[in-house]
Amino acid sequence: MPSYKNESKTKNKWYCSFYYTNIQGVRTRKKKEGFATKREADEWERNFLASVDYSPEIPLNALYEHYIEDLSHRLKEMTMYSKKFMFEKHILPYFKDMPIKDITPIKIRNWQNQIMKLINEKTGKPYSESYLKDINVQLSAIMNYAVRFYNLKENPIHKSGSMGKSGSDEMKIWSLEEFNLFNSHYEDRPLIHVGFNILYWTGMRLGELLALTWNDIDFNNQKINIDKSFQRLRGKDIITSPKTEKSIRKILVNKSVIDELQELKNKTYKPKGTDRIIPHTKSAFSKAMKKGVELSGLEKIRVHDLRHSHASLLIHHGVNIVVISKRLGHEEIETTLNTYSHLYPNQEDNLLNLMEKIEKSTN
Repeated sequence: MPSYKNESKTKNKWYCSFYYTNIQGVRTRKKKEGFATKREADEWERNFLASVDYSPEIPLNALYEHYIEDLSHRLKEMTMYSKKFMFEKHILPYFKDMPIKDITPIKIRNWQNQIMKLINEKTGKPYSESYLKDINVQLSAIMNYAVRFYNLKENPIHKSGSMGKSGSDEMKIWSLEEFNLFNSHYEDRPLIHVGFNILYWTGMRLGELLALTWNDIDFNNQKINIDKSFQRLRGKDIITSPKTEKSIRKILVNKSVIDELQELKNKTYKPKGTDRIIPHTKSAFSKAMKKGVELSGLEKIRVHDLRHSHASLLIHHGVNIVVISKRLGHEEIETTLNTYSHLYPNQEDNLLNLMEKIEKSTN
């Protein structure tokens, strides 16, 4: 693995030059210049050879580059942004120079313990259980990728265990009375008021709400079409397809929401069918949620918890779980069951009474 000092072109800079066999089986020369030290040049060559040999000797930071490039063709821009943020903030600083074969369960366990002690800079509190789980999932995902493509024997997280819990354990719910009290503080802000009403009465995601255009509203049949999502990424507004294929749906909505939308449209100057109904960002609703909670004195919840509140409302009134799953746009009914099963009342006593009635009716 020779490295060379190139004093003629770039003073005191090192380069590496070597041969490798590419994916087509052709012996190929590779040269890389501009290293400050011989060690850096040798390390770059070693990492490159490990990557083209798909070897578990590859350090995590080099694997990460291949992993991200691969996924960039398959995932949405916002998903990639979130994934890269968690990796670069919480995973790479700890594991980046470590060959993936040396990332053992105990090292992951130590990393988890350090992450769980961290304080969220925005809230001044420890990270939420769901966020901790998301970070852990990202590390597990790249290790699964290494098992599949880089000859890693097994995913070490399967032995180290997880950290955090799913978001369903943290959800908070408002009753209809609590929501009405909250939203009464926004009667003088029609865009915010109708936005919160749509979220509570449809269970749609905030990104889906912010992407709605007037063409999406079927005033006659009281239906809303959902086939896109809004994100603001690095100061740029982006409209994408929804989270999953099942997220593309048409849902019924109560007349009061339709009437409020009609009133808003009537007051809008020359509305076009392709205009966004609520030209705000997610932060506008997060700020409004915080202020409305303070004004109403209610228990603090997240904007996303309005989606959970809608599901809870339907469950409380006996709506079939399949209907709820389709309405929320879940890809699988198991997602709905896993998220909301704890909201269903214990019906074992009623079931016993029902079975006894059936038995008596046949005698």
